[in-house]
Amino acid sequence: MPNDPFINTKKETTTKPWFRIPTMPSTRFVVSAFLLGLTSPSTAFVLQTSGVAPSKRSPPGIQILTRYSDIPSISRRSTSLRASSLDVGILNIPENATEPTIAAGDSSEVSSDSLPISMVTLPRHSHEGVNEILTETEHLIQNMHKHSKNIDPREEAKNMKQQGGSEEGGAYDAIFANTYVDLGQVETIGFDYDYTLVTYTEELLELIYDMALRRLVHDRQYPLDMLDASLAFDPFFSIRGLAVDKDTGWICHLSYTHKVAVAWEGREKVPTSRIYKEYRGKRALNPKERRSRLKPLNDLFSMAECCLIADTIQFFKDRNIEYCPNNVVRDILGAIGDTHISGDFHRIVANDPARYFHPTPHLKSMLTNLKESGKRLIFASNSPFWYVNEGMKYVLGDDWMEMWDTGMCVSGSGRVLR
Repeated sequence: MPNDPFINTKKETTTKPWFRIPTMPSTRFVVSAFLLGLTSPSTAFVLQTSGVAPSKRSPPGIQILTRYSDIPSISRRSTSLRASSLDVGILNIPENATEPTIAAGDSSEVSSDSLPISMVTLPRHSHEGVNEILTETEHLIQNMHKHSKNIDPREEAKNMKQQGGSEEGGAYDAIFANTYVDLGQVETIGFDYDYTLVTYTEELLELIYDMALRRLVHDRQYPLDMLDASLAFDPFFSIRGLAVDKDTGWICHLSYTHKVAVAWEGREKVPTSRIYKEYRGKRALNPKERRSRLKPLNDLFSMAECCLIADTIQFFKDRNIEYCPNNVVRDILGAIGDTHISGDFHRIVANDPARYFHPTPHLKSMLTNLKESGKRLIFASNSPFWYVNEGMKYVLGDDWMEMWDTGMCVSGSGRVLR
């Protein structure tokens, strides 16, 4: 296929490249150093895929230019190309982080929970100036890895929670870019309420967890000891996108091919041998079985039920209490559903919006801009109006209803979307 731009027909680059770069004749690429993992974003290497003899130690299929006249005075100004912790914005690395702490090729200094030394070692080039950059960047990468292991994610989350995101550049200034939708061609824009117009703090998931746990004990006669066992929502256990196997009670992480890649029974990881045995040696279920056995945990509210399922099963396992996994899952899902339907947690949240809602300082201006550009705005929510009203007043103000062309509450929007 000589016309395929991703195939290099030159003999010296017949080895499969590390990543695919079109080999257009006389084409150069300025690649951010972050893309290559070589140095800081302020430094770029000029790459060429034809017309240059590759170095023996260069990645196959990608040649760093050895025509040094094309790189202005690289040997004389190599210090200007040096990477530093300041360049890459690593705030948790000390000032001497560019000093080597892991000797290349010396695996004795790498602990058992570290990456293999080969994964934090960069290749070398024939040009000494480039090698200096590679060596210093390698030291930085190794130090980043070393210091990342000293970070406690729970403490980091606690600090972020205390600092908040109201200051410029904080969490609430983050945006998600969407280049696939031309809003100029859109006349009507609709918004869901939960986790779209309003986002909840971690306290809400803790509240749902606690209320569902009490319903398990008081309404479904689960052991009273569960209330004294210090069971609590753990934000570091579950994520969106998991699924619970209703037949086994396992919390499953599925691969993109719908195979069970990892599973947890309670808080204990299921051995791979058991996964193969359960799913007939394939770790996979056919579409019909997936629909009947797996319950997706695909929204943030699901994180509370995921954690409660795992904690309940672990409680039974630790005390050698016999249980039926299917009944446990069904009871917990029922308790979570009852908590939502009863409206109990809605009333608690509505009475203390500052505790349960994240501030959204840019939401009103964004909606105003859309309105002034001629868009029709609608919102829909499964929740009752009195609950939506309290949340909207908190994030948009008392006149929030004037911003919308249409609003629907207790709308069954979830059923419409499904």
